[in-house]
Amino acid sequence: MNYLIGLLCLCLVALEVKAVPAPAQADGSKYFSANDLPKCATDEDQLADCIKEILNTLMPRLKDGNPKLRIPPYEPLHLNRTSFQYSSGTVNGRITARNAKIYGIAANTAKEVKIELNGDKVKLNLITFMPKMNIVGSYKADLQVNQLHLKPKGEFNVTLKDVEVAIQTEGELYKKDGHRFLRLSNIDTSPKIGDLKIKANGIFADPELDELALNFANQYWRDIYGIMLPETRQFWQPLMLRMFNEALELVPIDQFINDESFN
Repeated sequence: MNYLIGLLCLCLVALEVKAVPAPAQADGSKYFSANDLPKCATDEDQLADCIKEILNTLMPRLKDGNPKLRIPPYEPLHLNRTSFQYSSGTVNGRITARNAKIYGIAANTAKEVKIELNGDKVKLNLITFMPKMNIVGSYKADLQVNQLHLKPKGEFNVTLKDVEVAIQTEGELYKKDGHRFLRLSNIDTSPKIGDLKIKANGIFADPELDELALNFANQYWRDIYGIMLPETRQFWQPLMLRMFNEALELVPIDQFINDESFN
């Protein structure tokens, strides 16, 4: 049951990255643009509220994607393959999820946004909230639990309620192609869940043992989640930083700032 919670942690973090829109190219530009979005002032309080408005406008608008703008749909969000290595005490091994679909991202909203500007240095704190998220797919694992070697595989279905994710980042603005962009130097993400329900098969050869394991996991998921999240952070957090920066390379920040001194 521990590896199911670990799988959930990874999917939860991955969705925050994958929901970043792909670049719009209707005008021939290689960078994302949306002319009907508000232009933000550089005053930190106004800028934070403006970024919040942009995020909450884009999320529902882009849920079905837009082929002309080369934006893929994310309701549901597809994850072809996601894996990580786990090692803690008596449990060691690798967990892989395949062909996962995540439902509920379209209802994701930015609750709080805080930003600090100091020259080209930027600090951004963001809190997002989803009332419900459902993740379905297949998994396989290769685990050593004490002296027991397990190779479970099967299907899983995880439902989460009241999903809140706090993201703290630091970065620096830079110029390219006559535009200003943001590159992050570090990121810290803290997901929190109000409730969780796990369904899965293939944990053990005996279906009755599967049911016992799931009953235990569903009863004590908070304790298991609290252990798994920090243990797996070293694997998914660098991946998040890289993927965010790849997305930010496509988004000229100055397109959303109404201040000539920023350009």
